[in-house]
Amino acid sequence: MASSTARHAAINRSALIRSGLFGALANLLVAGSALYAAPLQSALWDGAGNGALLALVAVALGLFALHALLDFAQARELARLMPSAGAVAWLERVWLLEAVWAPIHLAILALLHPLLGALALAGVAALAAMIALGATGPASPMTGQSQVGRLAGGDSFGGADAFLAGLRYCETVYRVLVVGMAAALLTRGDLQTGLFVAASLIGIAAMRTATRGAARWYGGRRAVAALPMTGRT
Repeated sequence: MASSTARHAAINRSALIRSGLFGALANLLVAGSALYAAPLQSALWDGAGNGALLALVAVALGLFALHALLDFAQARELARLMPSAGAVAWLERVWLLEAVWAPIHLAILALLHPLLGALALAGVAALAAMIALGATGPASPMTGQSQVGRLAGGDSFGGADAFLAGLRYCETVYRVLVVGMAAALLTRGDLQTGLFVAASLIGIAAMRTATRGAARWYGGRRAVAALPMTGRT
């Protein structure tokens, strides 16, 4: 039993480290768009006649593909987590791997334009209010070891769950509001085209990281509640 517990702990530690690294790279790729979006725009306008447009499209598609690959790798590592009695600590804190990036995205968004930062902050505050409301009641456990592992990852939005449905709705609403506000600022000339793209991506990322953090907090809470049912080993 001791060897099994040690093996589970090693697997969990390795999965958490790799998940954190993949998540950090994915979030840095988005946050860094504030630095490379404007130069890409300038290159587009200055070199549109010599094939630069096709090159920029290829670069953009490559960046999106890289982000999707990193996102997939992070989710795969989280799916490898093996909840057990000795894993209660990380089950209750796995949400931090994602949520820690929300204030970083918010700060960058506020630097691009204060109105965008304030709007995204309101969305994150709404998610925080949902967490506070959800924390008032007992956590309902979910049976099944593999299901518990997916819950700890917090990416299972597909179930008929009111809390997760509320998170998804809130995320969608504020994503639309942030992109709409960025478009309005672009129309008024208060935001450059390149920065509009960056602001939209970062605003979406801010809501996504906050939502995922909330979902993983919820999933970890349910996973801990399910541990007596799956066997504390």
